[in-house]
Amino acid sequence: MITYRLFDLDFEGDDKQFDLYSRTGAGMMGLKDMMENAYGGRIRHRRLESGRGDGVISLEDLADRLPDHPEKREIAELVSDDVIPRLLSSRPHGKRESVILGYITSIAAERSKQPVTVHPMDFAGLELSRGTLILSSNGKSRPSHVGERMSSGIIKMCDAGDYLGQGMTGGGIVASSCGTYAFRNMSGGWGVILGDAGSFIGVNNSGGKILVKGNAGERVGWLMRSGRITVLGDVGDYAGILAKGGLIRIRGGAGENAGWRAGGVRIEIGRR
Repeated sequence: MITYRLFDLDFEGDDKQFDLYSRTGAGMMGLKDMMENAYGGRIRHRRLESGRGDGVISLEDLADRLPDHPEKREIAELVSDDVIPRLLSSRPHGKRESVILGYITSIAAERSKQPVTVHPMDFAGLELSRGTLILSSNGKSRPSHVGERMSSGIIKMCDAGDYLGQGMTGGGIVASSCGTYAFRNMSGGWGVILGDAGSFIGVNNSGGKILVKGNAGERVGWLMRSGRITVLGDVGDYAGILAKGGLIRIRGGAGENAGWRAGGVRIEIGRR
């Protein structure tokens, strides 16, 4: 056994595993040479030439194997069932890794016969197509973009941030509350907010059903073309502004200019 020192850390192994010193006499290898050595010469530019059989060891490793804008299919081909729990416990660095991890939550739920519980994270349930995903609560996080572009399945969570269920075409989401732009560009599926919702709920929707059991902010159903929005509490100004179709039912009161320049949408307000 031979001990080497690298960046003030000690490593033990045989001389083939840890050939970390340059043979040129210049001292320690550069990072590129070290990575070439560690991965058996499989470094190409900044990404690994990796195949389906190569084991992913971390979220960062997975990100290095993928293109700049990875698709869910590409991630699923590289991620085996046994590595998913390790990846789900990772802390992403930057939006790209957050998106990758969001895809992994969906892959986990789709492969499991039981509901999958994950900690709150942005993009959880991204493009979910089946299964049940539960976001646990830590009392602090309000993750954004949860359930974006989902087509089927169920997502349950506590407090959501902005862009909940954006672009969803099917499935369902239940949340305790949500921020702004929830269910924007929705064409199918359903969403239930057990408490209050922020502004701009159901913007530009062409389908789907939304129920808010508390209050909602301004511009509910802005530019809506079809679908249904029900708010049991009060809403802010400009409900249904520029909407062209669908149904907006408000059991409580509405702010000013409800239905301004709208045409074809049905707006029902309990208290005026």
